[in-house]
Amino acid sequence: MKKKFAVTFMVSGIICICVAVAILIYNNAESKKAQQYAVTVMDSIVNVISENEQLDYEQDPFDTDMLTTEIDGYEYIGYLLIPRINMELPVMAQWDYTRLKLSPCRYYGSVKTDNLVIAAHNYRSQFGYLGNLTEGDIVMFTDMEGKTFTYEVTVVELLQPTDTGKVKDTGDDLILYTCNYRGDARITVRCCRAGNQ
Repeated sequence: MKKKFAVTFMVSGIICICVAVAILIYNNAESKKAQQYAVTVMDSIVNVISENEQLDYEQDPFDTDMLTTEIDGYEYIGYLLIPRINMELPVMAQWDYTRLKLSPCRYYGSVKTDNLVIAAHNYRSQFGYLGNLTEGDIVMFTDMEGKTFTYEVTVVELLQPTDTGKVKDTGDDLILYTCNYRGDARITVRCCRAGNQ
């Protein structure tokens, strides 16, 4: 009986290890795919922003919509730059699970209303190093009009996966969030505008 239990236990352990390795290989492949996609899209975004900077947009103080640009069938609102973790990534205008596999996405809000929330996967090529940020680190977001908004990290915390209400209309100017590696919590980075922008 003990021998049968030991064999069953060993086989279960081997299966668990194989599943873990398969998940790791899959996530690394998805991360590389997202990284390659981001590089291609960033070139297009930078070109569009350069063209848009030459246009004179009428500023309506009541317009909270952000300018979007379609690239490869997806709408983008700009790009994110975080020097501390050497990250520069495009940001899609809307989120769903298909889009998140390619790029960080706007989950909620706007830079114009100081309540932008951006979500991404915890791939190394996306928000995998978000938990390394600390208070005072700089985060920059450049919109499709070419305006750069600079933020400072105020808080880095872990939230429960069900705490989605804690990232909407919180008074934070910018929130970045992703899953931790175990998937049982969300790494949440709260930021405020730097200076008097």
